[in-house]
Amino acid sequence: MKIRKAFYLTILMFTFLSCKESKDEEMENKISIVEEKIINDNFPYTNEDVSKLYTFDTETDRYIINFDPYQMKNFDKEEVDLSMNENDFELITAVEEKYAPIETLNFSSSLSGKVILYNTIGDNDTEILNVQLNTYHNGKLKDQLLLDSRFTFETEYFRTFEIQEDQKIRIHKFSVNHLEFNDAGDIVDEKEVSDTLKVTVDYKLMNDGIFKKL
Repeated sequence: MKIRKAFYLTILMFTFLSCKESKDEEMENKISIVEEKIINDNFPYTNEDVSKLYTFDTETDRYIINFDPYQMKNFDKEEVDLSMNENDFELITAVEEKYAPIETLNFSSSLSGKVILYNTIGDNDTEILNVQLNTYHNGKLKDQLLLDSRFTFETEYFRTFEIQEDQKIRIHKFSVNHLEFNDAGDIVDEKEVSDTLKVTVDYKLMNDGIFKKL
């Protein structure tokens, strides 16, 4: 009798463990599917996706990156040495400077992009907020594109951008003049209606990771 009880208990335990393993496996599959969807279902990716990660301080007229400083990374020599597309203000990065890695965009199994956010100092010690897309082919850094570069020094400069799943990228560049100047070049007032200049550029990210201007 005791042997029969032990036999049935063994069968029940084996059935329970089998069901548990099956459920755990099913749960793992569900989690991996959700994670994969989060990584790949992020197109179009736009400046709005980045805007929540920085704020503009009106007292100092500078953009502050809202990112854990312990998660920020130093530029490496490869990134610093590689030329940058649409670098209108001739920004220079250095290995001792840091950036916030904020998004990975997967275009295919071999092609990905890393969106990074960082500050640089421009002319007249103006602090510039920059959003940049670095591309990788089979894990190797291939190219860099400046998506946004925003600051205010008499004239306000900023960009908007949109990255599509088909690897097309559109950037709108804005310069907005809010001020009135006299003949001597002195600021005398603010314009009732600001003068706004908009320039649009289009790129295609090629399958080898290189940006091609359209």
